[in-house]
Amino acid sequence: MKLISFIMVGLLVFTAASAFAADEPIKVLIIGGQNNHDWKATTPHMKGILEKSGRFQTTVYDAPEKDAPPAQWDAWRPKFRDYTCVLLNYNGQMWPEQVGKDFVEYVRAGGGVVVIHAANNSFGGWKEYEQMVGLLWRYFTNGTSLYIDDAGKVVREEPGKGRQMGHGDWAGWYAWTMTVRDAEHPITQGMPEHWLHQKDELYHGQRGPAENVNILLTAYSEPGGKHNGTGKNEPIIWWVPFGQGRVVTNVMGHGVDVGMKCVGFKLLLLRSCEWAATGRCTIPIPADFPTAEKMSIER
Repeated sequence: MKLISFIMVGLLVFTAASAFAADEPIKVLIIGGQNNHDWKATTPHMKGILEKSGRFQTTVYDAPEKDAPPAQWDAWRPKFRDYTCVLLNYNGQMWPEQVGKDFVEYVRAGGGVVVIHAANNSFGGWKEYEQMVGLLWRYFTNGTSLYIDDAGKVVREEPGKGRQMGHGDWAGWYAWTMTVRDAEHPITQGMPEHWLHQKDELYHGQRGPAENVNILLTAYSEPGGKHNGTGKNEPIIWWVPFGQGRVVTNVMGHGVDVGMKCVGFKLLLLRSCEWAATGRCTIPIPADFPTAEKMSIER
């Protein structure tokens, strides 16, 4: 009986491993083309992270650049439904109406989306986009803001009240400590509760509908002086359900050398895309993941 049980366990392990090996690559569509950040550098950097993992197959389909002729916009028609995840590295002018409708239908039908850094600044007034992102770079009268207090409770600041959106000046950027707020979620599962992120631009006071926002990680925004922060535990990674789809927002990653070489950022990018697309995470935490005392930066 013991031999049979051992064989059965071995078969189950082999079957599970074979199923993972047989998984089709997750198809990710990356969209840049306009951004007030260096998308021409950050898009290929993120594409490289995804493809090097062996879990993803990526396609870059950038929107026309700012003030492109109407004919270029007429010809730009992303086929969202050909992908299981859309990675947005875009912050620019509004997409054509039909492209916007196609995108909303894609997410409602179960498509996954990952929003990186300034992509949460984009599309002011697009109701569905603001609903699916939840918290965005908006003036403080244009939506509700969230933070987590020292007791771990989510606090809502209503429109026109509380802090304004922003970030510290370049001279005041610093390495911040990330705090896991949902240790059971597949994206954060197994991470240390606190870990140190590479120097980066720390967004604060994001505003929006703030409905169904599930905060995964926060960072303390250092107040006063050159840091110019809020003294609050600001949401950094969160997700929002939209129809059958999942939208993950990550406001880390100002640039390749400012946030994106952090091993923590790399893992969050991989796991966010995988979870948004499939609802699960198979990518393990690497041995060189940062700790509460030490950053981990890829050279």
